Amino acid sequence: MMSSLELKDLVWVGVIAVGHAFQLGHAATEVAVLRRKYKINPPTMDGPPDFLRAVRAQQNCLEFSVPFEIVLWTSAAFCHQAPTAMLGMVYLYARQRYIKGYIEAAEKRVPPFWLSIRALQGLSVLSITGLINVVLREYAGVNLVAMARERIF
Repeated sequence: MMSSLELKDLVWVGVIAVGHAFQLGHAATEVAVLRRKYKINPPTMDGPPDFLRAVRAQQNCLEFSVPFEIVLWTSAAFCHQAPTAMLGMVYLYARQRYIKGYIEAAEKRVPPFWLSIRALQGLSVLSITGLINVVLREYAGVNLVAMARERIF
């Protein structure tokens, strides 16, 4: 039998999702500030190196935003919000360091980029594991979580 989620089961993931929206807005603001500073009118995408790095940081964050949101919510719905929210916080932390570092110097983006990739991988594993467990439980009558609990306790 399928259990239903309650809002309390998703509240921390909701906080992460809203934080992600603010972070994307912050990246766009960084680009806007540099546009004003250097008098670069849209749609021009050329300018000083710090402007170009800010644009690239913003674009990279946008490119990863859809996969992040998909695995964030899938992991929360099919696995559990606690590890999902923790990995989501790691992702947001890494992305904030990525944006700041990239604007300062291109090489500073690398370590936080890989940390954000690891967080995405973790969320993907939770999503896939949760989905497999639900499919097995609902369609094959096998509950991996219950089996694990029996072995542990």
